[in-house]
Amino acid sequence: MTVLGAPRIGRGSENEIKTMTVSELTLTETLRLALEQPPCWLRPVTAALPAPDWVSLTLNDLRAGDILILNAAECTDEALREAQQKNAAVVIVIGKVKEVPADLSLPIAATEEKVDKRTLQKRLMAVLVNARAATIERGAHLHAQLAQLEAEGRGLEGLVQAMAEMTARGVILQDKRGGILAHHPSTTLAAIWQDILAQFSELRPLPEVFLDRKRVGSQPTIHYQELGGGLGCLIAPVVVGEVARGYLSLVGVQGEFDSLDYLVAEQGGLVLAIEMARNKAIRETEKRLKGDLLNALLQEILTPRDARLWLQTMGLNPQQAHVALRFMWDTPAAPSRRRLETIINGEIAQRGLRAIVHPMGSEVICFCPLGSETARPQEAIALAEAILRQAQREYPQAIVRCGIGTPALEVGEWRVSFTRAGQALDMARRLNERAPLYYPDLSVYRLLLQLEHSPELIAFQEEVLGSLLATENPQEFINTLEAFFAHNGNLSQTAEALYIHRNTLVYRLERIAAITNIDLDKPENRLAIQLALHIYRMMRPLEER
Repeated sequence: MTVLGAPRIGRGSENEIKTMTVSELTLTETLRLALEQPPCWLRPVTAALPAPDWVSLTLNDLRAGDILILNAAECTDEALREAQQKNAAVVIVIGKVKEVPADLSLPIAATEEKVDKRTLQKRLMAVLVNARAATIERGAHLHAQLAQLEAEGRGLEGLVQAMAEMTARGVILQDKRGGILAHHPSTTLAAIWQDILAQFSELRPLPEVFLDRKRVGSQPTIHYQELGGGLGCLIAPVVVGEVARGYLSLVGVQGEFDSLDYLVAEQGGLVLAIEMARNKAIRETEKRLKGDLLNALLQEILTPRDARLWLQTMGLNPQQAHVALRFMWDTPAAPSRRRLETIINGEIAQRGLRAIVHPMGSEVICFCPLGSETARPQEAIALAEAILRQAQREYPQAIVRCGIGTPALEVGEWRVSFTRAGQALDMARRLNERAPLYYPDLSVYRLLLQLEHSPELIAFQEEVLGSLLATENPQEFINTLEAFFAHNGNLSQTAEALYIHRNTLVYRLERIAAITNIDLDKPENRLAIQLALHIYRMMRPLEER
């Protein structure tokens, strides 16, 4: 991002950031640029007063319009009244101040920085004499502070908190899709912070200038946008590799943003980019190692001891049960496998799970840890359902299939869970199943899959349903039989499900019995037809489903 000297933030949603001259510098901005932390205003500035010309250290030297610096011990009621009589611009008190006279109209600010009066005077004078140079110097200092925190491993949360403390603004960091990565409220916004976060979590539209992430990355800018309710925010792109990978927002009251906010947004964006790039590199390394681990486990080339040690190294619990989930796009011109992997990782991150996610061929494999209930892995099923819903929201025209294996209570059972998840995924495609398919729910299909390549399977289907499938409209008969068995032979419920009259249903069933020469009243015949229908659903070509 290009430094514009000491910038000013205009009001309104589309104002540009303008270069500030010394004459435009306000009293509040002067203090915020000179102090390390936002001051505590004991008596606030009631107007955008211009910056003074001088900084005095004693009442004897004070002239009208000057800044006066006092230590807490010097801050007596008499001293403050004399400063007001001499028309001081503002009094800055170093240290804690309990209270000041209520009848004073003089702006009074307190700072608890460990700084002496002379040093603070030099800082303030540097800003007053050369605002541009002071702004550049403050920007470099802010960058150094944030970079030190990044080097100490404070993470995104720590950096965001530091920026909130530097500016007294609420700070929100979002990823490239608008998901909130870290946030910290200001004192003034704490009561409504959850409402503000709700606005951001609903993927509030970004300014138009940020829609092209590559263009923003090559020419990063800082933008001001109104939020409603008297609030606004400064938005800075977080650029990694000339592409915007996230967005940093400083939230505050409209009209109160100044050059310090701009500097923190600018320098914060730069340091956050380093942290996000580092996190991405760590994630990519972990992803590769987890992929290697998964391949080794599925190929069973590790001893049980080595497998347990490797799992522990990756932060996984080898004593915890896991279950395999296998996902794939099942639609022409489908989105990329990488996009599916991103959706899966996003849902896993929301739940705080330590799962293994690894692409394999056209699929994305996930081994999900389970809690105490392993009879039916409801948590894994809920995760799969959430992934399919998110994929549907993002890509309404695409279809994702999912198969879920059986729980693996120990590492040696991972391969079995993986294989069964693959069989469930295969059946989800064959049956055109939109929901995740859990292997034990396959029922009789588990047996039929083992006989898939047996000539007897097709021969049995042909013997039972062949004459029916040879008719002019076989699908009507097939649908009728499936509905009939789905409602346990109840004629009224079956007719209602098919949206036909009960007499029409009776006629169809009589026709089916005549065509197949099978008596539907016999239990063994009903079983044979149901089995043949299962074979038909499993074996028919994908394009006919």
